Amino acid sequence: MTAAAQPDSFRLPLPTPATPVVPAHLVVAEHAHLNANYGALVWPMAPLIEDPSQGRRSIFWEHCPAVLREELRLVAWTLINGELRRTFLKEHGVRMRSRLSAGTAPATVRCWMRLARWLEERGIRTLAACDRRVLHEYGLFVRDTAPSRPNAVKTLIAVTRLWAYDELSARPTGLARPPWDEAGADDYLPAATSYGGENEREPLAEETMGPLLVWAIRVIEDLSDDILAAWAQTRRLRDTAARTPSTPAGSAALDAYLDALSAAGEALPAVVLKGKSRLAGIYIAARTGASLNQVTVRNQRRGLTRAVAERPGPCPLDLPVTGRIAGAPWREVLDFHEAPVVMRHLGTAAFIVCAYLTGMRPQEVLGMRAGCCPDPDPRSDGSRGRHLIRTWADDTHGDDEVEPHLIRSRHYKNATDEDGNHLSAGVERDVPWVAIAPVVRAIRVLERIVPESHLLFDLNDHQFQSKKHRKTGSLKASAMCIRIEDFVTWANAEAIAQGLPGEVIPPDPHGRIGTARFRRSLAWHIARRPGGLVALAIQYGHIRTALATEVSEGYASRSRAGIHRIIDMETALAVAETAADLREHFEAGGGVSGPAARRALTQAASTPRFEGREVKADFARKFLARDGAILYDNPHALLLCLYKRDRALCAKGQARDSPTLDQCVAGCGNIVRTDHHTAQLRERADILDKKAAHTPQPIGDRLRTNANRLRSYADDHDRTRITRQETPA
Repeated sequence: MTAAAQPDSFRLPLPTPATPVVPAHLVVAEHAHLNANYGALVWPMAPLIEDPSQGRRSIFWEHCPAVLREELRLVAWTLINGELRRTFLKEHGVRMRSRLSAGTAPATVRCWMRLARWLEERGIRTLAACDRRVLHEYGLFVRDTAPSRPNAVKTLIAVTRLWAYDELSARPTGLARPPWDEAGADDYLPAATSYGGENEREPLAEETMGPLLVWAIRVIEDLSDDILAAWAQTRRLRDTAARTPSTPAGSAALDAYLDALSAAGEALPAVVLKGKSRLAGIYIAARTGASLNQVTVRNQRRGLTRAVAERPGPCPLDLPVTGRIAGAPWREVLDFHEAPVVMRHLGTAAFIVCAYLTGMRPQEVLGMRAGCCPDPDPRSDGSRGRHLIRTWADDTHGDDEVEPHLIRSRHYKNATDEDGNHLSAGVERDVPWVAIAPVVRAIRVLERIVPESHLLFDLNDHQFQSKKHRKTGSLKASAMCIRIEDFVTWANAEAIAQGLPGEVIPPDPHGRIGTARFRRSLAWHIARRPGGLVALAIQYGHIRTALATEVSEGYASRSRAGIHRIIDMETALAVAETAADLREHFEAGGGVSGPAARRALTQAASTPRFEGREVKADFARKFLARDGAILYDNPHALLLCLYKRDRALCAKGQARDSPTLDQCVAGCGNIVRTDHHTAQLRERADILDKKAAHTPQPIGDRLRTNANRLRSYADDHDRTRITRQETPA
């Protein structure tokens, strides 16, 4: 007796027009009400999305040619509800996942719609007629019209998925297997012109990032108490005005208030709407105890619209101003209508601080929740450590006793389940981020804005102008980009108004600041400005120290992912440029000195250049691991370091793969100096002498001692420098 054939578990039943687009076991509960039926023209992907910062994308079937719409609709439903066969995944390796993420599915279906339009233009009205010859022609069309090679790759992979999911649908069309899936895609791809990724994203210019961070930290640390108090009072006044009924007492108080302003010839409280001054009805109602309707009636009877246009006035709040900018109060009085504006900038400032000084991706910052950064556990004696801070005093280094704050958060990029499918909810990081003091303070400010356990950038809690209806999730990266540009405009206006033209934030030469460039900028500065000062008193060395903690090293050794990968790539690029600069300096007749000078010249001659090529993380790590062959620039100590472990005094007996540039020790056998360093040493010595002339004697004596020591380094260089003319051929 022949055994009955087993049903194919990968092939799905035929849906009806009322079948849900997203199956119940995949629906995110808070978005279940957005689930559409199969027959709808719009399929929201929100029921699949749990990432709070991800946009709510949809599939719009009205954009698909009608002749192919139903065929593609069935394949798209199969893509959302089904999974690719294990044999298919094994054959295609890392290029495929058994199920696409909610963010990728709409883009894939749009690629199918572009194919459908191309087929319709050629009179092909069914996928069954799309054989290998037709797909070959389409592949060539993609090659010749795609804006970039990565774009072409995505399009070809999308068509491959169309074939794979069509075979799993309840009614396969017979679409042919794409020729590039069998023979390779090289013949269907344009020439590579860009590598993309972290190598291509430009770091923010120092001239832009410096004052931007100054203003962000200033808003958090100096102005936040005033801003939060103003917002709290503004909300109370709004609520009062909305709840107050019309009473004779309120009417009398309103008349008395308006009569007093009129008799004194004072301006009327105004709000600017669409460029015109209008009577500030909510403010006046709350201040007088009248109802909003009573204010509206008085406005009409007294003709106040014309009066307020002629004499618009402020809406002051009854609050003391405690914040200072450059030692002076930043406002004489806080205004009712300015409160929501500065609250918006307060949230933006917190994002800038967190995104830049942690190295988190935008998704990770926007996904943080209240309580994610608890204070460290008390020590045995009940005391708590301070935030992670390092202090500098000229060339004297010292460490405060520190206790790092840790940020427990989720990551979303490459978050997958055991089958390799994307998890929209993300996964909690195995090892937390380390937060330095400004980040901790920014998080504490955000925790005063949102309720307990809420997202720190909750979309509803950060809408200060109006709240029409509640939404889910956090602010989106695209919205934050706009807020950052608005913050820059506001900060620049403040800089001029406060008499600080030197703190204006100049535009970045590479365009908008955005959200993703902070991470690259942090890595760039850690790699290229070690020990340098940022935002007045905050050193990149603090963050380098944080990244070198046991927590961070555990994360690094686990996967070398995250910010460490970018730092490796930036460091590799930086040391290659340093070697090239030394080589060019020496070839031009410049002098070089130091215990490692001759070794450095030899290594500089053999160090590769990276212009026009991609530097990947694995290559960068191996490149940097060559002991005794890597030349680091240390602008803080005014020297180069040809790092070799057994000679490094900064290593303090530890087997480090790279120098601790913020702990450089005079007399180390890895030191190299050039003529440029000599000039900078003498310039810094002159600055210290000038400072010494205006400081008390003990400090002045120390400054003069440091200045003399710097000049001695310069004199040693002049005596021992070697040049090309002095070097044997």
